[in-house]
Amino acid sequence: MVEAIYCWGVAGLLFVSGLCHIVAPELTERWMSGAAAVRWMGAVLLVLAIPCLMWRGWYFWTLFAGLLLSGIWRVFFPRGSIRTQQRSYPRWVHGCLLVGGAALVWALQP
Repeated sequence: MVEAIYCWGVAGLLFVSGLCHIVAPELTERWMSGAAAVRWMGAVLLVLAIPCLMWRGWYFWTLFAGLLLSGIWRVFFPRGSIRTQQRSYPRWVHGCLLVGGAALVWALQP
């Protein structure tokens, strides 16, 4: 039961974040173009990764790895994270990736 609530929470966070990137890309760009905001989001991802260590199985280990790597990248290299995202694709594409990630977290949950 707790695992399901956790999975829904992670999927919900990814989905809402993705929608913000799609619906309001200029606003999201303004919010997420500062190193402090990117570090804060990285810290949130690192905290979200911790519960995965309590549960077994490929699903939680994969989710842990994704959240951990993404969080570390944002916390320790925020400028690199910002530059990579800005040069690679527009915000709405990042939003589509986040919504896709939310769908996978929801669909693959044990």
